[in-house]
Amino acid sequence: MFRKILIFVCIFIVLPAFSGALDIPGLNLKYGTLERSREVTKTFEKPKVLPDHKYYIHGWGSVPYAIIGIRDKYKLRKGLWKAIEVTVPLLRSWISKMDIIYDYPPYGSRILDHKGNQLGVWYSSKQWTTIIIEDETQFAIFAPEPPGFRGGN
Repeated sequence: MFRKILIFVCIFIVLPAFSGALDIPGLNLKYGTLERSREVTKTFEKPKVLPDHKYYIHGWGSVPYAIIGIRDKYKLRKGLWKAIEVTVPLLRSWISKMDIIYDYPPYGSRILDHKGNQLGVWYSSKQWTTIIIEDETQFAIFAPEPPGFRGGN
């Protein structure tokens, strides 16, 4: 188990940290970013399901830590996120519970690639993550850590 954790840390933390500082042939990692957006926040809080997006969640139990919508023309690397068939009632229920349970109110962001192109939308109490651009249409988004809890029903 320790070896797997060490390999994960080396691949996803150490190498990306050094790739910008060192000129390593063949290692050209590109990173995306989250850009806070009131418009995206309003889209989730309304709630509105974007027609040209696939939705994913991450978290334990019945309330996700984060909800993302990825534009259909892009592919999210499998493994960290659970694909869902989202409906307006389901989205409304999650948004309401996230606002009550988590310590910091959730907020919407645009998911951008290294060139500033919008890949999708993000809604979570956590306002940062690592986005690795693998090629023009595929990328990975690290799942956020669990948010703080304030209680609630």
